[in-house]
Order: sequence, then C-alpha cells, then structure tokens
Amino acid sequence: MKSKPRNFFLFLIFCLFLFGFFSWQNFFSPSLVVTEVTDGDTIKLNDGRRVRYIGIDAPEKEACFAKEATEINQELVLGKEVRLERDVNEMDQFGRYLAYVYVQENDKEVFVNQALLIEGAGEFFLDTVNLKHQEALIQAAEQAYEEKQGLWQTCALDKKKGCQIKGNVDRLDKRWYHLPSFRHYDQVVVNLGHGDRWFCSEEEALEAGFERARE
Repeated sequence: MKSKPRNFFLFLIFCLFLFGFFSWQNFFSPSLVVTEVTDGDTIKLNDGRRVRYIGIDAPEKEACFAKEATEINQELVLGKEVRLERDVNEMDQFGRYLAYVYVQENDKEVFVNQALLIEGAGEFFLDTVNLKHQEALIQAAEQAYEEKQGLWQTCALDKKKGCQIKGNVDRLDKRWYHLPSFRHYDQVVVNLGHGDRWFCSEEEALEAGFERARE
C-alpha cells in the first residue's frame, strides 16, 4: 500500500516528460507554417508561437525601410512551411522563440535569416550566446552593406555613397561614431563580431548609445 504514492509520483514524472518531448517535437517539426509576419525579423506560426530570427535586427515600425523589410519577409515565408533550428537560448526577454528559419524554395532550402541580411532588410544583431551561424550572418550583412542593398542605400543621406557613419566599440567598451570627414576615418575598421555598426545618420548613432568621436 505504501508504494502507491511513489508509483503515482513516477507516473506523473513520466507524463511531464512526454508532454515536454512532444511539445518540443511539435515546435521544431517540419509541419510549421507561417501565419503572420510581424515585421522584418519576427513571425507567428500556426501553433500560435512567435519566433524572432537570430542574428538580424530589422527596422522598427515607422522607421526607414521598416515597411520594405516586412514585405521582403512576407514574400519569403508568409503562408509557407518552415523548418526551425535553435541555438543555446530558446527564448528572448519578450517571450519570443529564437531560431534560425529555413524555407523550401523550388529545389533548395533558403536560410531566411541570411537571405534577409543579404537583401539589406535589417542589420546584423550581435548575439554573444547564439553563435552557431554567426560568421555566415556577418558575411551576409557585410555583403549587403558593400553592395548598398536595401536600407543601406534607401536610408542613406547620400544614396550613391550609402550609409557611411562608422560605429566603433573600443577596448574600454566605449562607443564612438566616426564621420567620413574625420581625420582617422579610413583607419577605423567596422568589426560586426565585436559590436561595431554602420549608421545612416548621426541621430541613429546617438540613439544606439554611440558618442561622436574627436575629429
């Protein structure tokens, strides 16, 4: 008679394990469909969950290129079946699932996070924990910047030259931005893997917490 509580406890643990296992399988199964595109880096799935793409930060609503970024994302995934790949962190502080998203396009699988960066639909977002595909995402962001794709041309003050302001994080973790007219501008290297960024305007750099460097 004394074994009943123990058996019930073991049964409860087993049920919880099965629930967790099948919930996990459901989230990362190939039968997930995108039912809503919130913006350039966030989607909603047919199981009700919201997913935030790892490694990309698209413009917020009302910001320059926000509408275009959302449309590019819609064209890639809306109404389509996607495959998700996770990294170390499962969720962000807003309760959104973090993932690398893939969609089948004709005979090949498209890495959506990377494709959006190549289109200039957003800038590279440095994640110091989820590193699985960081190098590929950095290369995609650099390619878009060099080719003046998407926001890197549309949001620039000079459309021909693109967004030229360099945001640099120094050894003391101080953030400075450099204008093309500055004396040491050409010596400043933008390393996205260290938190450096490009900006299209001084206002944007200031909002991101960067200070104007000495000329």
